[in-house]
Amino acid sequence: MNPTNRNHLQESRIKIALDKIIIPDKIQENHWRHSMKSAADVIAQLEQNNARTEKERIIQSAWDLEITEFFEGAQMAYDALRTYGVKKVPLIAGEDDPNFQSTLDWTRFKSIAHKLESRELTGNAARDVLRSAADVASVQDWNGFYRRVLLKDLKCGITETTINKVLEKNGDDACQYLIPVFSCQLAKNGEDHPKKMCGTKLLDIKLDGVRIISILDKERNTVAQYSRDGRLNENFPHISQYLARLLPVITESMVFDGEMVSRNFQALMRQLNRKDDIDTTDAKLALFDCLPLRDFRAGECLLTQTQRHEALTEFQPLFAQESGGGIFVVPKQVVNLDTDAGKQTLREFNRDTIAAGYEGVMIKDPAATYRTKRTDAWLKIKPFLTVDLAVVDVVAGTPGSKYSHTMGAVVFAGEDQGKQISVTVGSGYSDELRDAIWNNREQVVGRIAEIKGDTLTKNQESDDVYSLRFPVFMQFRGWEPGEKI
Repeated sequence: MNPTNRNHLQESRIKIALDKIIIPDKIQENHWRHSMKSAADVIAQLEQNNARTEKERIIQSAWDLEITEFFEGAQMAYDALRTYGVKKVPLIAGEDDPNFQSTLDWTRFKSIAHKLESRELTGNAARDVLRSAADVASVQDWNGFYRRVLLKDLKCGITETTINKVLEKNGDDACQYLIPVFSCQLAKNGEDHPKKMCGTKLLDIKLDGVRIISILDKERNTVAQYSRDGRLNENFPHISQYLARLLPVITESMVFDGEMVSRNFQALMRQLNRKDDIDTTDAKLALFDCLPLRDFRAGECLLTQTQRHEALTEFQPLFAQESGGGIFVVPKQVVNLDTDAGKQTLREFNRDTIAAGYEGVMIKDPAATYRTKRTDAWLKIKPFLTVDLAVVDVVAGTPGSKYSHTMGAVVFAGEDQGKQISVTVGSGYSDELRDAIWNNREQVVGRIAEIKGDTLTKNQESDDVYSLRFPVFMQFRGWEPGEKI
C-alpha cells in the first residue's frame, strides 16, 4: 500500500472512531431538545442522567431552548439567603389528566413565592394559598418543579456550581441567572504564613464548636442560622429566639458570625445532626464578628476587624439580658508580635487555651476587612498531637472514586499514654504511596506509623476506645525516604 492510500485509510479509521463518539452524543442531545418543553422537563432529564458532563449538556440545552424559568427557579432554590418560611409543601397524588388545564403558570407561582419570601404570607394563610395553588397546577409542574423550589432542593443531582459553570460560558445574558454561592470568611493556617505573624494582632480563643452564621433580616423580621457552606440549621431554636429579640433594636439587617458550642464536641454533634428530639438548650452561641447583611451579600465589609469587634461588644449587654448567657462575645486580646513581651503573651495565651480544653488560638489583623473567602487576615494556630499506631487493615477505595483501583484508607490501632486508640486514616498519602501500600498489603500490616490529629475523641462504639479527630498520616516509623516496601 502506497503512503497516500495508507494516510487515507488512517483518516477514515479516525473519522469512524470519532463518529462512534460524536453521533450518539448528537442523538442524545437532539432527544433532550425534543423532550424538554418546561423546567419540569429539564429536571426530569437531569434526574435520569447521572454523569456530570451529561448534566452540563442538559443545562446547556435548556439555555439554548430559552427555558429561563428553570434558571430563575434554580436561583430561587439554591440561593441560601432566599427562604420561604415553609417546611411542608403539599404533594399532588396521581398523574396529570390529559383534559386538565392548569391555571398556575410561572408568573403566578413567582408572585406566590415572593409573598412567602417577604413573609407577606405566613402560617395558615401560607398553607391555604399553597393548597389552592397545588389544586390548579399540573402534577408535573407542581411536584417536579414548583414544590422543589419552595423546599429549596431541585432533587436532580446538581448544585449551584454546576449551573453557574454552564451559565458563565454563555455571556452576559446568561450571567444574570448566576446563583450566589454562600461563603463566609475563613482562616488560613498560621504555620503556612510565618511572615504574617508580626506586628499588632488580636488574639481569639479558637473554640471547639461548629461555625454558625446568624442572619437577622430586619425587613422580613426573620432570623436564620446557616452552616459555613450555606446549609440552613434549625436545631437551635432557643438561640434563634434570643436573636429575634434584637430585631427591634438593630438599625439594619445584620450578620452575626460565631461558633455554636456545647458541654463537649460529641454532645454538639448529636445536637447538630439530631434525628429525634434531642435537647439542645445547653448549646451556646459564641460570637466573634458582625457586619451588615448588605456587605455580607456583596462579599466584603470595609469596616476593620477592630471596628467590627467594637460594634459587636456594644451588643454584649443585650446578649446577656436577652439570652441569660446563651449568647456571648468572644473576648480579644491585643498583642505586638514584634516585641518579646508580645511573643511571650502569645505563648502563654496558647498554653492557657489548650489547658482549658479549647482548640487553639486565632490571630487576626486588626486593620483587615471582612471578606467572604479564606484569607490570611485570620490565622489559626492549632495544637496537634501525634501517636504511633500499627496498621491493622488496608481498605480499598470507594467504587467510582479517584482511588477505586487502589488504597482508600488504612486502619490503625494501638496504645498511647494508657489509652487504646483505633482510627481509620484516609489522608496524608501520595498517590505513589497509596499504590505501594495497596500492592503490598500483607507486608504493611503490623508496620508502625506516625499519625497526626487535633484531639482524642471517645469512640462512639466503645467507651474504652479512643479515636483521633481529623487524622492525617505522617510517616512510617523506620522507613527511610525512597525505601521500597
